[in-house]
Amino acid sequence: MTTAPRNPAAGHAVLGAMKPLLLAACTLLTLASAQGLPPVPYTKAPAVSSVGGLKACQVGETRYLLDRAGQVRSLDYARLVPDNTLRVRQSYDRAGRLTGVQVQWTGFVGRLLDVRGAFDARGRLVKETGFRREGITAPLRSYLRPLPKGLKC
Repeated sequence: MTTAPRNPAAGHAVLGAMKPLLLAACTLLTLASAQGLPPVPYTKAPAVSSVGGLKACQVGETRYLLDRAGQVRSLDYARLVPDNTLRVRQSYDRAGRLTGVQVQWTGFVGRLLDVRGAFDARGRLVKETGFRREGITAPLRSYLRPLPKGLKC
């Protein structure tokens, strides 16, 4: 009696058809075992107390960097809404005079404003570089926030 020779490829076809089922079973087992794990605790990032020798201070939505003499050297603020982001950074010299500003504004249509401005010792804008989308004509000064008097951190 002769038996038909066995086709080795036939066994591989069965394994190939079972592969998606085996993958789904392994995935479900992994997810089911992860369900019993405790939730990952949410921790806030630690507050930064100094940056490059400057003391950081947060007042409302505005962040200040002060030097050792207590003089504000940088002021940052941001307006964040779902389809609109405005970020402003103001820089000051040791005497407390405005030296520069950087304004970045994006909306749902993309980049609206990405501009840097430099100011002279008298507070006049002497140079503006960067990108302004057509129709965005507000002067850089309109984005500035005044420095609070006697800021203590």
